[in-house]
Amino acid sequence: MGNHGEIFKLGDGTVWKVEYEYEYLYEYYPGVIICPSKNIVIVNGEKLNVKQLHESTSPSSAHNLIESQIDGDFNGWEGNTIYKLINGQIWQQVDYHYCYHYSFAPKIIIFTENGRHFMQVDGISHAVEVKNLK
Repeated sequence: MGNHGEIFKLGDGTVWKVEYEYEYLYEYYPGVIICPSKNIVIVNGEKLNVKQLHESTSPSSAHNLIESQIDGDFNGWEGNTIYKLINGQIWQQVDYHYCYHYSFAPKIIIFTENGRHFMQVDGISHAVEVKNLK
């Protein structure tokens, strides 16, 4: 955790994006302090600039966040790859980004930012723009 563009979800259901930071922080279930009014998170004494993408208690933001899993194998990003989710939706990669990463049925988060949809795959720090096909 700690690299620009990385997405993370806290135990309270809020979803955050790291902005303009390049820190290598690695720990399972770290304790964090979040200050939403200043857009910072503190993890093990390290301050990171963040942006909130989703409020867990806001019904109006529920359409901005989809949590699901890829239905089957995930082999990474290849340019215009199509992914079927276990919830029945089908999404296609829009922007070019290549990254090989094998995982079976990884968890994903799709969030909306500035009117565009991005998919964050568990185990990959870079979210990629996607479009909904179904």
